Amino acid sequence: MNILITGGYGFIGSFIAERFFKEKHSIFIIDDLSSGEKKNVGFKHRFFNGDVTDKNCEIFFKSHSFDVVIHCAAQTGVLRSIESPYEDSSTNILGLINILNLSQKYGVKKFVFCSTAAVYGENTALPLKEEEQLNPISPYGINKMNGEMYCQKWGDLYGLSSLIFRFSNVYGPRQHISSDSGVISTFTTQVLKKESLVVYGTGEQTHDFIYVGDVAEAIYRSVISNLSGVYNLSSNTQTSLNELIAQLTSLYAPCSVEFQETNKGDISFSQLDNGRLKKDLDWVPKYTIQEGLQEVISYYEKEAFVEPAVEKKQRSVGLANQWLHLAENLFLFCLFFGFSFLAVPAISSIDLWMIYVLLSALLFGKTQAVLSSVLAIVVQVSGMMILGRDFASLFTDNALLATFTIYLLIGLIVSYVVDRRKIELLFTKDELVSLQEQYTFLSSVYEETLEIKNELQQQILRTEDGIGNIYQATRSLDSLEPEALFAGSIQVLERTLKAKHFAIYSIAPNGFARLAAKSGDPRFLPEASLKIKEDSLIGKAVADQKIGFNYSLSPSDPPFVSPIIQKNTVVAMIVCYDVSFGQLTLSYQNLVDVVSRLISASLERSSDYIQEINHERYVEETTALKPAYFQRIIEQKRKAEKTLHIPFTLLRIEGEEHPKQKLHSIASMLRTTDYFGFTEDEELFIILSNTEPNDALLVIERLDKKGIQAAVEEETKLYVS
Repeated sequence: MNILITGGYGFIGSFIAERFFKEKHSIFIIDDLSSGEKKNVGFKHRFFNGDVTDKNCEIFFKSHSFDVVIHCAAQTGVLRSIESPYEDSSTNILGLINILNLSQKYGVKKFVFCSTAAVYGENTALPLKEEEQLNPISPYGINKMNGEMYCQKWGDLYGLSSLIFRFSNVYGPRQHISSDSGVISTFTTQVLKKESLVVYGTGEQTHDFIYVGDVAEAIYRSVISNLSGVYNLSSNTQTSLNELIAQLTSLYAPCSVEFQETNKGDISFSQLDNGRLKKDLDWVPKYTIQEGLQEVISYYEKEAFVEPAVEKKQRSVGLANQWLHLAENLFLFCLFFGFSFLAVPAISSIDLWMIYVLLSALLFGKTQAVLSSVLAIVVQVSGMMILGRDFASLFTDNALLATFTIYLLIGLIVSYVVDRRKIELLFTKDELVSLQEQYTFLSSVYEETLEIKNELQQQILRTEDGIGNIYQATRSLDSLEPEALFAGSIQVLERTLKAKHFAIYSIAPNGFARLAAKSGDPRFLPEASLKIKEDSLIGKAVADQKIGFNYSLSPSDPPFVSPIIQKNTVVAMIVCYDVSFGQLTLSYQNLVDVVSRLISASLERSSDYIQEINHERYVEETTALKPAYFQRIIEQKRKAEKTLHIPFTLLRIEGEEHPKQKLHSIASMLRTTDYFGFTEDEELFIILSNTEPNDALLVIERLDKKGIQAAVEEETKLYVS
């Protein structure tokens, strides 16, 4: 499957991506790299650099057909949501709506939403079940609750199947270190750096900690199990912060603890009931808190303990620039101060200090422009006082005040203009970077498309069949009778896919598949009936409604299975038994897909035709075939027996009267692949598909219990034109 993970470079998203990749799924990631890092995903995948609110995400959806979207991208800081609710709503609501809308628009089959225990708020009815009333106490919890409602409404309005997980406190390796980090990653780094542990509150507050690997496993298994609805994803265990500190220090080293005031929006006690998930998914968390902490410590011991690159870079660069500009400004001041003694009175008509203020504003910005204005006035005031002016009189000197005002205005105006130009330049650079990223992405899409195009071109050039031959092969699909279509489909498969052992099974509601047609090789004897097992290639292909190829080379599975789908339901399947693994190239897989679609379309057309002529085909209010249509079925069965070696048995129903009640009783005892109907002589017969005469005795006995006498009709040629 094609799996899209938003926030896939992040803490939880990278573990989920890794779990699906191990099972040979194709991984796609949308991430703005605000907290995630590319190094977290070290395997082959495709990536779109952008925020989930970005309209350009649609390009990514257009270019790839996603089967499942797992929405991990979010603003996860409770305190930040209180301080910046607009930012929280932008990502957690607008971003979600954008991805939901694109998922619905481009045919995503499953949408997984990562919610949180914060939606419950301060609820003391622990452990909390999914049915508990939601009462979040922070903007973060409110927006996650609204996000759940959006997912559910998208299912009601557009049919997008959604799966919602309410995470408890997830911890593990790769969690970024910042003010929004989880308590375990924060404590771990503080312990390893031998710093005091900062506890907000008394330390008696509890959390329900679950290891990130258990989260990834649950999400993977739920997706392949077609789970839907709302589930708590937790360990169902309370651990206080004091207990956590004890566990942590016992694994590494003792440290001091500093208690501070509780943060706004923090929940005092938390424990989520995971019973529903355990029951529906047969899943349990594997990691204890001790085992999980050991994994975290091992990870962070190998990492450099630095603040997030973005935060540190912005602060350090900004601070360095301010001190650098101050030093440069003072140096420029010294130059002008020295030059003023040398230049005066030769250029006394020029106001050197105005030039100094102007240069300072141009070079260093408005802060240094204000400082320059003050320094220039200080120089002039100092000069006047040296000449004998009284300090108090300077405050009433309008000329001096006017000079200072002019210096200040010039500095501020010039620095404002310069800063504005710098902002415009920075914005232009950001746009350039964004356009370059889009160009890189589109180039990769182009290269991939060109590669596929070249493969298809070579496939056409190298194919042993010309267009005319392929057209003749597909003519077998022109029939409107299902029985003839099944036999014709085998011929199409053999001629186009260059293999000799195919079988088509019709699928019954009880989970069994009945052989409807097979290749004509008499030595090829596929099973007449198959039990569809969930963990088999056949079971997965039927469940996913997608062609399944035996990439694992399992000896118990066929090379490939292609489901035949009608009205979103798998009604039959094509099973190939003799294609070698080396033949399963991309071009061959494309050909399998095309032929399967042709057969599905033909069967759907046939089904629609049968529905339209029901009143002509069957005896009124029954499923007994009228003579003309029963005759066609016998002819097709006879032809399949001759060409494909698929046997059938004809049973004659004794008696001259056949009321509707009797016909309904017969219909209730037949398989979906069997038929019954009348001949021109008004005799009633049953056709048992893929059945030898000896096997028909069981059906005869079942009929006898209903008071219906039947016998095997030996001379079937009497009923074939």
